[in-house]
Amino acid sequence: MTLAEIEKRYRDYLSKADMLYTKERALILQSVLSRNDHFSADDLLFHMHAEGSDVSRATLYRNLKLLAKAGLLIEADFGHGHIHYEPAVGSNPHEHLICTKCGAVTEVSTAKLDEAIYQAAKTQGFQVEHHLLKVFGLCAKCQ
Repeated sequence: MTLAEIEKRYRDYLSKADMLYTKERALILQSVLSRNDHFSADDLLFHMHAEGSDVSRATLYRNLKLLAKAGLLIEADFGHGHIHYEPAVGSNPHEHLICTKCGAVTEVSTAKLDEAIYQAAKTQGFQVEHHLLKVFGLCAKCQ
C-alpha cells in the first residue's frame, strides 16, 4: 500500500467518524509510518519532540487509538505495563516471542505457522485482516 493509499484510508475513516484530517494527524501518521519497530506512545512522543514537533501527549494517545481503529496500526500488549504499536501496513506477517524475565521481544516468521493461522480462519469462514500471536517464555539468555 502506498503512502497516498494509506493517507486516503485514514482520511476516509476520519470522514466517516465526522473528524477532520488535521496537520497534527498528518504528522502523527507520518511519524508512525517512519517506524519499523515496536514502539510505545512515549517512545513516539519523545521522537516527535526531538524532531521539533509540539504535539501533545493527549493528542498523540487519541490519534494512536484512531489509527488502530482505522486498521493502520497494530496494538500489542507484551506484558511491559504499556501498549506497543507497529504499523499494520507494509510489514510481513510475524509472531512475537516475549521473555517473561528480561522482557525481550523477538519477531519470528514461519510460513507453516502463517499457513496454519489462515487455514484455521478459512475453516471457520473468517477473513483475516491481520494477526498477532504472542508466545511467552524464557529467551536463551534467561534460561
